[in-house]
Amino acid sequence: MKLYLVRHGQTDWNLKRIAQGQTDIPLNATGIKQAEALRDKLQDYQLDICYCSPLVRAAKTAEIAVNDRCPIIFDNNLRERSFGKLEGTPAAEWPEDILDLRLNSRLGNCETMQATLDRAKLVLDRIKTEQPATAHVLVVGHGSLLKNLHYNIVGYTLDTDFHGFHIHNGEIIEYDI
Repeated sequence: MKLYLVRHGQTDWNLKRIAQGQTDIPLNATGIKQAEALRDKLQDYQLDICYCSPLVRAAKTAEIAVNDRCPIIFDNNLRERSFGKLEGTPAAEWPEDILDLRLNSRLGNCETMQATLDRAKLVLDRIKTEQPATAHVLVVGHGSLLKNLHYNIVGYTLDTDFHGFHIHNGEIIEYDI
């Protein structure tokens, strides 16, 4: 199975480096252009199905990028990691590393790393169950959730440096699973 992970287009909060989490922030003009550029790039890809977060920034990215080429399935498990009370604040100002799996922080009532990893695994298991081994699957989501999906694909331990993987707005990362 081919799996293509795509992070939604840019939002004003991305531009300001403010944590969005599950706050439903729309694409800005650059984000719409990124989604249109993604649509052009994906013309060379076979796509059978798209799984997408229902948050508006991801949904709009998928709608533009897929351009009616395949069905879009919205999955609540693809929503961004909840950052609780930290949503709307700059991550650079947080007093602890919420990407540290050993710490498994709940700072500001955020969703723990383990809970996010578990939710990402549910998405991966769903895709593997619902789609044939020959499928070409597009997944449109969010930075932190896609990071956790990536580590469910490639593997992780308590010592994994979760800062080691980053996906940019509008970027495509391809996997054979």
